[in-house]
Amino acid sequence: MRDESRLLVGWGLGTATFPAIMFQGQARAVLRRDGTGLVELGAQDMGQGAWTALAQIAADSLGLELEQLEFRAGSSELPDAGIAGGSSHTATAGMAIHSAGADVIAKLAELAMGDERSPLFGANNAGVLARGGRLIRRDDESRGESYPDILARVGLKEIEGRGSGARDPAAQNAYAMHAHGAVFAEVKVDPELGQIRATRLVGAFAAGTIINPRLVRSQYYGGMIWGVSFALHERAVMDRRSGRTLNADLSEYHVPVNADVPSLEALLIDEHDPQVNALGIKGVGEIGITGTAGAVANAVWHATGIRVRRFPIRIDDLVTPASD
Repeated sequence: MRDESRLLVGWGLGTATFPAIMFQGQARAVLRRDGTGLVELGAQDMGQGAWTALAQIAADSLGLELEQLEFRAGSSELPDAGIAGGSSHTATAGMAIHSAGADVIAKLAELAMGDERSPLFGANNAGVLARGGRLIRRDDESRGESYPDILARVGLKEIEGRGSGARDPAAQNAYAMHAHGAVFAEVKVDPELGQIRATRLVGAFAAGTIINPRLVRSQYYGGMIWGVSFALHERAVMDRRSGRTLNADLSEYHVPVNADVPSLEALLIDEHDPQVNALGIKGVGEIGITGTAGAVANAVWHATGIRVRRFPIRIDDLVTPASD
């Protein structure tokens, strides 16, 4: 196929998959008599929006609005939330927060259900829900009590819970756990010069529970751009004698700019996976990379008929192709 400028046009597909990894992390949750909550953990945020997503999980775990929550992270003095890597951070730290929230809610519920003065007295079998800063009976939502009222009656200024997040070994042994998807690429190739340009990328991904769609879509975009960079731009040149990198600056180590990726689209596919963890969260940081490089290589083959089996794909791979 050719476009109006006589450039070769190719389309390619790459399958995307990345394991749903979890490490180990801890968190602390506190409910206060003034109706606010506090969640603390030593989580990092490198700019991907982790603290936004984790604060959302924290507020939900305590049955509070975000405005009622104080979220503290980013200090080694706080409970160790695990590393921010391997597309594991939201699952690990999020489950630690979820567990800490469940712990403090359970302690508060125990105080209320054991107190004859509480409307929740004796609700042990039915259980309670945490919603809107209140505990309410599961079997009768008209009966409930606010967090401040429960704490004030027993004379407590606050109540604390702790939790951890880690992979369930039994589930890990029984199930394959991956995020998955597909990336479609369009490339245009100058038939005389061999120059390649990725003109359009569309990726569709299923990665379990999505906490914040805007942040996740941004992560997918970043991964897909990284995949284009992997396929067409990045190449580290090493000195075999010294082991030093010869192109250790951005003038010679090439990465894409806006003009190199003119059209991006990421589709978020709904997926419920109860086996991966209680929140159903999988990672999204790297899955966008894994399918994109293959999609670009397949599109180059479709456009030129030349199968390149190394990255980055260079001009000389198309002008003077190696025998397959």
